[in-house]
Amino acid sequence: MTTSGERIRQLRVLKNLSQQELSHDLGYKTYTTVSKWESDASLPPGKELKKLATYFQVSTDFLLGLDNYPSSYIFSDMQNTVEIDFIESISSGYLYTNGSVEETTDFPTVQIPNHILSEDPDKYFVIKVRTDSMNRIINSGDNVVVLNYNKIETPIHNTGDIIIVKIDNEYKLEHLRLTDSTVHLEPFSYLDGFETLTYSKKEFEHLEIVGKVIYAFRIFN
Repeated sequence: MTTSGERIRQLRVLKNLSQQELSHDLGYKTYTTVSKWESDASLPPGKELKKLATYFQVSTDFLLGLDNYPSSYIFSDMQNTVEIDFIESISSGYLYTNGSVEETTDFPTVQIPNHILSEDPDKYFVIKVRTDSMNRIINSGDNVVVLNYNKIETPIHNTGDIIIVKIDNEYKLEHLRLTDSTVHLEPFSYLDGFETLTYSKKEFEHLEIVGKVIYAFRIFN
């Protein structure tokens, strides 16, 4: 079972933060406390655990290694939901839909908590993941809510984003890491076989970025 320390470290690395940077964001003067958490020398107390959960936008159970899914929401109990288009799945690097995500198609819908959306609901879609490329935080079989960049006037890319990108006619789920001159599209997987792709910023501008993952969940029937 994944420990709390491993979870905190994974989330920090995914956001491309050092222990010192995370400590600063949490209000600590040194990285000692974060270091102890990540080494499992101590557990975050209740107040700090909630602060971490808010910071990383995951549940406290996920941070403690008690739940494999970042969201703590149970769909049958949710209030204030909105309907979002569900457009099938990513499998072996491909995005399978009834057409492209740009096309107007009558898709089935799924209920999503309204509070996670920063844009109008019609600017998002839900897709089921069928790849292990991000299985340190998103498992095959999970559903993800994606902000559709085709409906955003000026998408902003940040290190730590999880994006769907089209490369050589394949749609891939990748972790984004930016440097001053290059863009790295990285897997975040326990498994071998997934490669990091590196582009110049000019090359990256010519890639088709379908959207950014903002939320992950699983529906139990």
